[in-house]
Amino acid sequence: MTAEKLLNLLLSLSISGSVLFGIWMITRLLLKKKFSRRFHYYLLLIVLLRFVVPISPNQSLVGILFSSIESSSIYEMIHGSKATRNPSVIIGDNVVFTDNVIIGRKQQPVASYILYIWLAVSCSLMVQKITKYQSFTKYIKSDWQPVDDPEIIDILSEICEKKEITAPIDIYTTSLISSPLLLGITKNYIILPHEYLTKKQLHGIFSHEVTHYQNKDIFYKWLMQIIVCLHWFNPLIYFIEKVMNQECEYACDEATTRYFTKEERYDYGQTLIEMASSPSQYSEKVASVTLYENNKEIKKRLEAILLYQKIKKPKRFTTLLSVTGMIVTAFILGTATTASDVAPTDNSPVTDSETKDSSDTKPLGRPIS
Repeated sequence: MTAEKLLNLLLSLSISGSVLFGIWMITRLLLKKKFSRRFHYYLLLIVLLRFVVPISPNQSLVGILFSSIESSSIYEMIHGSKATRNPSVIIGDNVVFTDNVIIGRKQQPVASYILYIWLAVSCSLMVQKITKYQSFTKYIKSDWQPVDDPEIIDILSEICEKKEITAPIDIYTTSLISSPLLLGITKNYIILPHEYLTKKQLHGIFSHEVTHYQNKDIFYKWLMQIIVCLHWFNPLIYFIEKVMNQECEYACDEATTRYFTKEERYDYGQTLIEMASSPSQYSEKVASVTLYENNKEIKKRLEAILLYQKIKKPKRFTTLLSVTGMIVTAFILGTATTASDVAPTDNSPVTDSETKDSSDTKPLGRPIS
């Protein structure tokens, strides 16, 4: 793939994803009281996939946009003129005609340099995020202690049994955190702050973290981190990351309290408030799932839990229509297509052998009768 195609694909994916995110925001606003936040959270996954999956029809909206700017001065400054991008006859740098020497001058577009800069920054960001995650994990493991209290283990076992989770989840405690969190990718751990927690608090905490585990939210968050690394040049991507983290917690709260009684929901809300009252000693929690992300969001999460109880289960047709509409919109937006992707014309390069054969076998003019 040439630098032109790769840059156009990357930029078009970023544009398509950004436009689709705007449509998702409007959809969430209009259907806020008709669909759960969990539904909108998984609908957001389609938006994230639009940033990384290069599937597109031959004629797409973003493709048309890129076709219209191929002749602009900025585009030619980046990728070179149309003649140099798609030459019909290649004659080399130095061609001799009788006594004259014509020295060809190659145009140096900046596309390759832009591509190198993008690749360097993307790799650096990815290495930085992985390093931070490893540092955070080592930081937690340096002080954690396994929890062997039978009552605490029984509470977790009971919740896992209800959610039909058979994989073992170990419990640890440490004084280095103030909010419980789920850590690990291949093997998961629930980390508790080193303080006394009541049975009601433990029930809410374990229900929340086990729901994160059940929904595979850790992979969802790492997908977001990969997208941030690929589209670091797009200012909107950082806002999308923030929204995704918020929607993750809203969705988890709804799934956690789905079958709770009114009293259990009250206890769960109290646990959120109490856990958020203690400041965290470590702010860099890359792609980890915690009980809360931001103190300011606690009120909104509590309101979302109350609103969820009033939302009636939507009809299957309405749900299917919404998902299908988002997928079709993502496909129609598409990605960029360059002039070289279009069906080739008759202006194919002329080789020396073709010229020689044509001159030997075909007359230059009409024969005289």
